[in-house]
Amino acid sequence: MKKSASYCSSFVSLSLVFLVSSAALAGGYHKEIKKTSEHEVRIKLESAFGTVIIGKGESEKILVFDLKTHGDEKTNVDVDYHLKNNIGYLNVDRSNDGSHSFSFHADDDRGSNNFSDFESGSWYLRFTDAIPLSMDVELGVGKGDFDLSGLNVKDFKLSTGASSTILTFGEPNESVIDNFQIESGVSKFVGNNLCNANFRRFTFEGGVGTYYLNFAGGLSREVDVHVKIGLGAVTLDIPKNIGAKVMYNDTWLSSFTIDRDFTEEHKGTYVTPNYDTAKGKMDIYVESGLGSVKIRRVEE
Repeated sequence: MKKSASYCSSFVSLSLVFLVSSAALAGGYHKEIKKTSEHEVRIKLESAFGTVIIGKGESEKILVFDLKTHGDEKTNVDVDYHLKNNIGYLNVDRSNDGSHSFSFHADDDRGSNNFSDFESGSWYLRFTDAIPLSMDVELGVGKGDFDLSGLNVKDFKLSTGASSTILTFGEPNESVIDNFQIESGVSKFVGNNLCNANFRRFTFEGGVGTYYLNFAGGLSREVDVHVKIGLGAVTLDIPKNIGAKVMYNDTWLSSFTIDRDFTEEHKGTYVTPNYDTAKGKMDIYVESGLGSVKIRRVEE
């Protein structure tokens, strides 16, 4: 995992309110960060192992964090939050370095809390929907369940290792995501209602795994989608109301299946009948090594 960035410059001095009680909940720990003058929050989340669950929380709280513990394995979780020029910087890091502690840091001069020798388990992170969020998430070995429905996501990047991950945009995203990036390794990945993310460019790169990309949701512009896989199998579901053009870079070792709603315009290029007239259009570039690609048309 990459190390979190170090912020050495001076910070705006604000009286932030944090729940930093050292009392542990039954089977875990609970922390909150209340919203103050933030116009935006930039989130860096790294987990070497375990389960990470993300969802929408309370508008007036930047983060509500719960750690549910179980099992015998030890871990270290570090939560750091500071404010600079009305931008919040949140770093959450779970490593496997043997230090076996939980720490919570804030720039309100209250110091940090340390809880030693707790059991690893699941973390639950619930974010505010009141301001734009930029998310950079790295998962190692474990599970991820990211329901970003109702959140205001400005940027999103996800990198996974040997994991099983579900990503959902159940509602239209308020902000536009210029570059929506996902890298998935030896893993299983499911993306639901991806057009609700309100992206301009979507990039997916898979290694050895099974991947499902569902592009349901509102789309009212022309967008680029780039999908590249190695040995994996990927399925793309594209709603029938969206105009789509697929450019496929095939090899004789790969497998490619496309819905008969598409017409082969010329070798390697397939279009839907409504491509020229649809309000929402997808230009899809697919590259496969030894993998399998399936493209389907589905009802919205």
